[in-house]
Amino acid sequence: MTTRFATTALLLLASFATNAQSNTTPTTVDMANRVQACVACHGAEGRASAEGYYPRIAGKPEGYLYNQLIAFRDGGRQHAAMNGIVQHLSNDYLQQMARYFAAQNPPYPAPVKSTASAAELEQGKRLVFDGVASKKIPACAACHGQALTGVEPYTPGLLGLPRDYLNAQLGKWRNGQRQAADPDCMHALVKALSPEQLNTATAYLAAQPVPENPKAAPANSIQFPLKCGTHTTTAVPGNNNVSPEPIALNVLSAQEKRGAYLARLGNCAGCHTANPKKPYAGGRAIETPFGKIYSTNLTPNAEHGLGSWTADDFYKAMHSGVSKNGDYLYPAFPYTDYTKMSRAEVDDLFAYLKRLPAIAQKTPKPSLQFPFNQRPLLAVWRALYFTEGEFKPDTTQTALWNRGAYLINGPGHCAACHTPRNTLGGLKDKLNLSGATIPVLDWFAPALNNHSLHGLGKWSESDIAQYLQSGVNRHAATYGPMAEVVAHSLQFATAADIQAMAVYLKSLPAQAPSEKESTGLGQRTLLPLMQRGENIYTNTCAECHGKQGEGKANQFPALAGNVNVIAPNPVNAIRMVLNGGFSPSTQAAPYPHGMPPYRVELSNNDIAAVVTYIRRSWGNTASGVASVEVDKQRGQ
Repeated sequence: MTTRFATTALLLLASFATNAQSNTTPTTVDMANRVQACVACHGAEGRASAEGYYPRIAGKPEGYLYNQLIAFRDGGRQHAAMNGIVQHLSNDYLQQMARYFAAQNPPYPAPVKSTASAAELEQGKRLVFDGVASKKIPACAACHGQALTGVEPYTPGLLGLPRDYLNAQLGKWRNGQRQAADPDCMHALVKALSPEQLNTATAYLAAQPVPENPKAAPANSIQFPLKCGTHTTTAVPGNNNVSPEPIALNVLSAQEKRGAYLARLGNCAGCHTANPKKPYAGGRAIETPFGKIYSTNLTPNAEHGLGSWTADDFYKAMHSGVSKNGDYLYPAFPYTDYTKMSRAEVDDLFAYLKRLPAIAQKTPKPSLQFPFNQRPLLAVWRALYFTEGEFKPDTTQTALWNRGAYLINGPGHCAACHTPRNTLGGLKDKLNLSGATIPVLDWFAPALNNHSLHGLGKWSESDIAQYLQSGVNRHAATYGPMAEVVAHSLQFATAADIQAMAVYLKSLPAQAPSEKESTGLGQRTLLPLMQRGENIYTNTCAECHGKQGEGKANQFPALAGNVNVIAPNPVNAIRMVLNGGFSPSTQAAPYPHGMPPYRVELSNNDIAAVVTYIRRSWGNTASGVASVEVDKQRGQ
């Protein structure tokens, strides 16, 4: 059954957000260039957006900004755009961002004239400066400073923020959408106040001017009246902690270490972790065209995990796709690839999983349509699409080539994303690694063969190796599902294994994607789209990507000839323009540049026009894009 394979595929060469990076800590000037993905919403220098929904981040305490970035990355704060933009960035890089914006000091605008009555403003003032003694609620100023401009290192100022934004944040604290580490004092305080009281406080705060030099304003409340928690995690310059090990490698046996490495190569945690605080405990929803399947608990919990499994049970699941109780496993679990793994390596992986902390988390039952919810019918699917058997080396090829073939087609299961499927979810083996749209997830995974236009034909082996381990090279950079694979899997692979994959992929014969282009716009529609798109590109994109789509070395890759720009399905380009983002922080490229999101600034018609323009300029000859396609992705 076709599934949401994105988190486990090896090679979604998606995005054009950035290019090769330096290992050194970025300078202030570098940061100004790198954080374009931030200022698109938060305004130049982080001074806030014109409409006020996106808050001012300039000049806020570094510790506070850092905590919020950590919270957005780890799920403590929910905002789809923010969660997506920072999800694969290291603590170190997030602290560099916080430091940059904390140092900015652009002027504050005058407050908007309040529509609240004098009585409401006076009530709000009393709450802000006196609190509510009867409920033992301290004044806002007690923590945020008597000048209300914040207190280093973790408490933000309350002035210079639009009332709508203040109300939205208090609402999120109230209903639990915004959280802090225990003790979560903001949640407790906001819950104790009525909506009417909170409204008077925000009316007062939004009506107050900001002191001329807010950082010099007195702050008399460093000793907080409450002990509040924070999200602070130590950031080590240059250290990549995007994907920490759930158990220290130095306590593992040699076999368990080999298993830990295999778990990384297969990105097992990608599918089998729903909550970052419960690694490998399963519960992540795997979307398929036939319904949802939930990943299983791989920790050694006796009731819900692998605690009662034997090595033979585990091998049967990996090699034959059959569970301990004899049930056929849904091929959302890619046993069709894992069957190629040797018994020794499967045993190594099992030994590692048995050493993980046991977590009691039950796996939800699948939610599939009839007849796909009938497990016995999987026997028919298996007869058609599953061939059991370990990898057999090709004796006519080198050991390096065979290692690469094994990794790509075995633990790496690249075909899961990069090979098209039929209506029953079976892989079309004759089109292996020729590129395909990932079902349900709706990203296009380009061809991984030597095709000069849609594949890796213009890439050298070193280009491929650099991309796999760092997420960037001179041709492209990763974004979307592949960013997760690079961040949590491939950056930890050995240089020898990365080279082996590159050798194998470079040897594959050229084969173009079989997928048809999604639209066929007539010339009368294309001409105005191209004209409009050229104007948008010149004013919005050319500064980074070049007037001729040539890109900028070490910063922004070229759009001319970019496999993601000219793919049959334009979804990658549409999503990148809509959502922007960063490539992942990796050991080889710790401080990637950012691509601004344009979903607010540009309409569906605007995005359709600019994507059409880049798909049909500078030698690119792909189809145009209709606004309805943008609208579909905007809702994702």
